[in-house]
Amino acid sequence: MLGTGIASAQENVDPDAAPPAVDVAASIPVKADQNKLATPVKEVTLPKVDRTISTDRVTSVVPTRTAAPVANPLIRQAGERLQGTALQNVVRGNTIQAHVDVPINICGNAIAVLANAEATGDCTQYTHRDGTIVTDGAGQALAGNVVAVNHVLPVQLTGNAIAAGGNSTTNTTAEQVSTTGGDITTSGDRGAVSGNVVAEQGATPVQLTGNGIGAVGIAEANSTADTFASSEGDVTSSGDNSSISGNTVPVPLAPLAEVNGNSVAGAGNANTDSVQTGAAYAGGKTVTSGDPATLAGNVIAPALAGPITVDDNAAAAGGNATAISDTTNESAAGGEIFTTGDGSTASGNVAGVPISLPVAAGGNGASIVGNALTDHANDATSTAGGNVYTIGDNSVLSGNIADVPPATAVDVCGNGASLVGQSVGTCENDVKSTTGGYQGTLGNDSVGSGNIAQTPLAAPVEVYALAATLGGQATGSADEVKDVRSSGKPNTIDDRGTVSSNIVTAPTAVAPQVFAVTAGLVGNTTSIASNDTSVTAGDAPLASGEKGSVAGNIVQVPTSTPAQVFGDGATLVGNNATTADNATDMKAGGDAITSGEQGSIAGNAVSAPVATGTQVLGWSVGGGSNVDSIATNDLDSVAGGDVNSNGDGGAVSGNLIGAQPAVFPAVPGDSVSAAGITTSDVVSDTNVVSGGDSYSTADDASVSGNLIHVPANATAGVYADAVAAAGNATTATDKVSHTQAGGEMLTDGSGPLTAREMTVPVEAAAKLARVPVEVVGQATTLGTSDDTQLTGEDTGTLRATQLKGIQLPKGVDSLMKADEVPAFHGLGGLPVNTLPNPAELTALTGQLPGAAQERSALPLNGGTAGITPNVQGLPLGQVLDVTQGLVPAGATSRSLPTMPSLPVTAPALPVQVPGLPTERSLPALPVDGPASVSGLNLNPTQGLVPAQERALPFSAPAMTLIDPAHLFDTVTGQL
Repeated sequence: MLGTGIASAQENVDPDAAPPAVDVAASIPVKADQNKLATPVKEVTLPKVDRTISTDRVTSVVPTRTAAPVANPLIRQAGERLQGTALQNVVRGNTIQAHVDVPINICGNAIAVLANAEATGDCTQYTHRDGTIVTDGAGQALAGNVVAVNHVLPVQLTGNAIAAGGNSTTNTTAEQVSTTGGDITTSGDRGAVSGNVVAEQGATPVQLTGNGIGAVGIAEANSTADTFASSEGDVTSSGDNSSISGNTVPVPLAPLAEVNGNSVAGAGNANTDSVQTGAAYAGGKTVTSGDPATLAGNVIAPALAGPITVDDNAAAAGGNATAISDTTNESAAGGEIFTTGDGSTASGNVAGVPISLPVAAGGNGASIVGNALTDHANDATSTAGGNVYTIGDNSVLSGNIADVPPATAVDVCGNGASLVGQSVGTCENDVKSTTGGYQGTLGNDSVGSGNIAQTPLAAPVEVYALAATLGGQATGSADEVKDVRSSGKPNTIDDRGTVSSNIVTAPTAVAPQVFAVTAGLVGNTTSIASNDTSVTAGDAPLASGEKGSVAGNIVQVPTSTPAQVFGDGATLVGNNATTADNATDMKAGGDAITSGEQGSIAGNAVSAPVATGTQVLGWSVGGGSNVDSIATNDLDSVAGGDVNSNGDGGAVSGNLIGAQPAVFPAVPGDSVSAAGITTSDVVSDTNVVSGGDSYSTADDASVSGNLIHVPANATAGVYADAVAAAGNATTATDKVSHTQAGGEMLTDGSGPLTAREMTVPVEAAAKLARVPVEVVGQATTLGTSDDTQLTGEDTGTLRATQLKGIQLPKGVDSLMKADEVPAFHGLGGLPVNTLPNPAELTALTGQLPGAAQERSALPLNGGTAGITPNVQGLPLGQVLDVTQGLVPAGATSRSLPTMPSLPVTAPALPVQVPGLPTERSLPALPVDGPASVSGLNLNPTQGLVPAQERALPFSAPAMTLIDPAHLFDTVTGQL
């Protein structure tokens, strides 16, 4: 009590006094207690320390909560002496403040050297420093500006046990709370270079708790530790009716750093059981304005959040290590931003760089001639930045937003690795990482205002539930739940603007993840993993450029590109079991909506989404081993969405240009065995969508409402194959996939070069599926595949992957001659994959509608001009010449020449069958055909399938989809 009274008297704080021009202070409060050191001589309790080292004084009697005064005494005294003199107005309310505090808590640690040590601790430390600033530069020049640093860096070193040739035990509970900062308020209204703020707000706690190290000894650590750090505060300013005023640069930093609950044993034992929690908060809202003004009210806002942890790992070399822990962390930096630039020049603009970067390495076990066991649970939440609101109406170069908001999460969790030992890594991981938010602005009646440019990035990077061994046993296990989001909806509206309210956005969702993968060499490995990941980058852009010039245009380049490897096992001499369950939902961008009504070069949209679904899953590879791989997969990868615009009454407005590639390489469920037994069991359901429908209107417009699209769809697969060499390989793969590129196109309007459509769909597919390869072994392939490939306006179009004709294998000459007719598809009652049966064909006489009862000739409909052959691999020109020479135009019934090799006499076909297409309908057979048709690919079915039918009703061999050269040339309309 006495010390507190003395300190308060020395500080002489007047809450109504103006802030000092310069306030610089740093302190290191140190608290050490209940630490033990044991040697062969004796066990000692280390001295107790409770003091603060600061720029103001060194004291051991003043409590740490009040150990840091408001300002350095020398600086404060100098400011006081200026009061009442001619120099008192020199500073004009400008303030420089730098507060840095590093509280250190060392408690409950035990160190044993050739002896035994035991520590029990109940440790607390609280520190606080106020960083509130209130000043004013209104109506002045070079006034009310603030440069501030409010940073707290608490260090918690508690509950650790170290044993070297002895035993060390700790049992501690620790709490550390460190706060600083406060609101910063100023103004630069009607000023010049006034009311500007640059503020670093930092809360960066460090934990080193509950670790155990046993070197030729035994270390046991039981620890509960909690740390809390904050440097919070809103930043408020204004630059109305000013020049270069009211600008703000908040820099909130809130990463945590932790090394907790780890266990290390070298020729000894180490056991840890720990619970740790951490929280760091920095910054707050930013509010300023610049209307009407010049170079005022602008905001530059970087922010960093994310716990960085190395917790609950176990390593053993010639010993035993066990680590059990539970970690919960939260980190938040920055917040919402509000500013305006109405009636201004280069004002009210916002540049944001919020970064969310949680990183964790936990629950991993590694051993060398030893045993390592972990059981780790991690719950982390990281948030950087927030929503952004600004206005650029009636202005020039104002109210614009530039946003670079990467959100990621890096995890190495639940892995096990051993060398002539045993290791088990177990992890439960729940992580949320978010940056930015809604981006809203206006640019009405402005020039170069209200535009938005953003590059959202959502990218979890993970390696978990892996198991690897050499001459030992290893197990990796993880249950993963992850939600990563970057930025939000960009929204800008402009009427009667020039180069205003445009949006350029490139959202990227990517997920490089490797989990539930095992590898063994003369050992046993086991992996079990469950993955539930949601990745969202950006959102649906909304713009308007009505009655504007170069306004309301959208350029969107969203990409969704997962890259996942999971559920795979490979072992050479040993046993391997891998089980993986994956549910991943990825989305980049969204629907783009804009309007260029009555505008010039307005409301146009360029959309170039890219969606892929790269995955390698359920592989089993073994040599002299038993390998079992089980994987279930549910993937959604979506980039972009529908595009909608309005170009009514406009010029070069409401046009939509798109390129929408969807790429899906599928490689699930392959099995390879050499002198062993391998099994793959996979169930996979994937949905890959790039872009969507496009709609536009352009009534009474010029060069508007046009649609130009290039949807591209490519799939390739090597799956459900089995290779066995002196062993058994089995795969059972059920695969369902849906890939879609683009969608419907619809436009309507009137005017020159208006409301036109042009689409050039491109599609390719190849697969090698369910192929058994046996070399003195047994290879078994089971399962199904149900694949859909939609490209552009898909209605009524037969796709390359679905119409491959009848494949004629080698050696069919004994079954059918070259001039014999293959089975037709599409005619009711006729066989599909067998030769016609005379009895069955005769029975059809009279059953077809309007069928003639006599042996009339094939329907010619006026000649052979309408008959286009579709014989793959044969010279079509020669076929046409031969056919026209045999069948003259206008031939009547019974006019065809006799074909000596026809094996059956079919009943007459009707003169005209309703509904049959008149083009590309029947294949023409050359009389002097080749002697053998082995290996030919005849496709007599093309053109006979109704528009609504999407696939042939027979199973094509595995290689039939290899036809990437088949491109679609559908072009509707032209510009």
